Amino acid sequence: MKKRVQIGAKEMISLMVLFEMGTSMMSIPGRNAGKDAWIAILISAIFGALLFVCYGSLHQRFPNLLMTQYCRTLLGKKAGSALAFLYIVFFLYGGARDLRDTGILIADRTLQHTPLTVICALMIGLVMYVVYLGIEVAGRTAIIMLILLLLLGLATNILVLLAGIVDVGNILPIAEHGWQPIWQVVYSQAVMLPYGEMVTFAMILPTLKKGYRANGVGVSAILLGGLLLSIVTLSNVLALGEEVFKRATYPLLSMISKVEISDFIDRVDVIGVMSVIIFDFFKIFIFYYAAVKAAEDVLRMSYHKLILPFGLIMLVSCVLMALSYQDHLQTGELVLKWLFPIFAVFFPILLLIVSWLRKTRNKKGEENVS
Repeated sequence: MKKRVQIGAKEMISLMVLFEMGTSMMSIPGRNAGKDAWIAILISAIFGALLFVCYGSLHQRFPNLLMTQYCRTLLGKKAGSALAFLYIVFFLYGGARDLRDTGILIADRTLQHTPLTVICALMIGLVMYVVYLGIEVAGRTAIIMLILLLLLGLATNILVLLAGIVDVGNILPIAEHGWQPIWQVVYSQAVMLPYGEMVTFAMILPTLKKGYRANGVGVSAILLGGLLLSIVTLSNVLALGEEVFKRATYPLLSMISKVEISDFIDRVDVIGVMSVIIFDFFKIFIFYYAAVKAAEDVLRMSYHKLILPFGLIMLVSCVLMALSYQDHLQTGELVLKWLFPIFAVFFPILLLIVSWLRKTRNKKGEENVS
């Protein structure tokens, strides 16, 4: 009998927080709100938690089923299989985008003379290895990495304070232009990235050990990640000022690069690069793992046989999805605005409504029989 894969609440929360921080550490969602971006992120985290309740409620109704499986249960075999296949494509695309983001960062900051394809191939190769080892290994590793990254983050903030580059005036006055720009950013950007992407965990929640409530675990992780991301954003604004914060390609790295204490602490931006790469690695892993598990269910193929072909698909997609970095960013804005809400909001709510209707119909049927 095949052993059931299970992970505890600590592992699940660690994976969720790392996923949530992911590429958000690079781009900082909601930067259009300027010095009030940290507020937009906090508000978005609340909406993200409410959105996750939808995923958690579906898991509660079908605790042993993957999303692709209860799609067929609720929508029928044909429609459910079609939707499940679309989610495979969605997961692969999300992973490929993040893989390209990470590759561009490494090529820009550390390996300037190495082709993007080579960097992405090395990254996806490592991700494939961890996918082969399984979610349990990834969960245990995530706990260690999250603790390490939190300590590095604390050390970095201390260095920023000691360097004397923090100016409280950079965030004042709060909501100078009113709340409309903040709400606009929450609606258009900050909720979908990264909270809408958390729909990916609908493929992982069945591995959560019995006795833990998915909604409690997920909401805790989202609020914790949102608080951490808000603190990072606030630090960036305090150190860089609003204009530099909005223009910088990588605000976090721009902030860290300004740290210089006497003559013995300098060039600590390598800490930021390493941290972002670790965050991105886990985000790519989650997308990859979800795609492989979904394909295993839909295509009725062995999990391990799908790892290599899916890795190649993600690598090729990553390289060919855009001709330039600018094209990559523009495509991302369109996808975030039009595609993500369909998969992160519309389909899950549709599935939840159908499950409620079926439950109500079954109750009425039982009452009529009795």
